[in-house]
Amino acid sequence: MFKAEPQKKRATYYSIKEGSFRLPTDKEDPEAVRREYTNPKTKEEGVAYERVFKALYGIISDISFTENTLKDGTVLKSINIVLGEDEAGIAQIVSVGTNSRFASDFLKKLPAIDLSRPVCLMPYDFEPKDGGPRRVGISITHQNPDTDTFDVKIQNFFVKAEEKDGKMTYTNLHGLPEATEEDREDWEFFYKKEAKFLINYAKTHIIPQFNGERAATGQIGGNKEPLDAVLDDAPNPDEIPF
Repeated sequence: MFKAEPQKKRATYYSIKEGSFRLPTDKEDPEAVRREYTNPKTKEEGVAYERVFKALYGIISDISFTENTLKDGTVLKSINIVLGEDEAGIAQIVSVGTNSRFASDFLKKLPAIDLSRPVCLMPYDFEPKDGGPRRVGISITHQNPDTDTFDVKIQNFFVKAEEKDGKMTYTNLHGLPEATEEDREDWEFFYKKEAKFLINYAKTHIIPQFNGERAATGQIGGNKEPLDAVLDDAPNPDEIPF
């Protein structure tokens, strides 16, 4: 007797849109939120239906960087943050473009995270009511062992902020590039240089910690399959709404 066993879904991918985590769904889903978008390159307009999540909780069990090329030749570079598995054994992955301010903020805090402890990731994107520049990033907190609430805030590992004479001063640490006069004339180039530094730092100092666990156990954070196999479940880049 013939029998076909469908392939099990191995990963769920969350994106960040409008300051919240998103999962693609369809308009028939009672929890779906409708979002209109415009492709920044083609200017083509579209509509996406997504489930919206304010925060995600878990232990960061792996991190990887990937590149995907769209049909039009555009190269999408992403950081994939694995937050362990859900009750069904499906890996929960946050995928964010490396050129985004969300990725930059995460990478600046990453070295300060205790990877053995649960974290709460909460994206934000807003303009302060009292004026000032738009604020974009990911709030990261550890669980407080005394209260079980996630209120132990992770600070920027690469920038020290101090208040002097009523003014805030910022000092770069651990080799984070300083903006030169030439950089100030081309901020896009500078931010690419900063992103390259942060990615290389993560690959050199953070990812080897996961690689060591993978080499010793053959798996990461409970995932029973290699990360490369789990990443095969990533959505088709040409089908991702902007």
